[in-house]
Amino acid sequence: MISAQGTYTGHRDPRLLGNILLSSLLGTLPRPSIWGQGSVISRRQLTFVCRGPDRVKRFHLENKDNRNDFKNEDRDNMSQLCPHQTEARFGITIMSKDTVWHYCCRYKKESGWSEPSEPLELVVTGEEVSALPSGLSQVPGPCPQLCPPSTGSPAPS
Repeated sequence: MISAQGTYTGHRDPRLLGNILLSSLLGTLPRPSIWGQGSVISRRQLTFVCRGPDRVKRFHLENKDNRNDFKNEDRDNMSQLCPHQTEARFGITIMSKDTVWHYCCRYKKESGWSEPSEPLELVVTGEEVSALPSGLSQVPGPCPQLCPPSTGSPAPS
């Protein structure tokens, strides 16, 4: 969970393991999961964590809003979490408030690139920034407010 103080108590995505098993039967690569770690003040760094199956060659973080100040990033240095999961961490600096950004990640294996993760919507409305996977909301408060993407938003490509 993400708290206002920026601590992280852990995250396991049981859907990821189920997706890995189902995808291996179907011959497709499962989507990775993505979430933000910590809560930061504007002009500080937020860490995005991308998690996928084992034997990933590279992770790729992309901003779906074509921000000029964000360059899509690749990570070759990853952590093997257990026999079936790999993750990579991406640090970005939040520069402004009153904005909404959408991020996703994908990974590369020998057979090619995965589909993108579900989008993570980052809403900066005050001095603090928090991020959760798409579809999750933080309790509304005076600072960050996280909501699922609007139904009119384009699907990840």
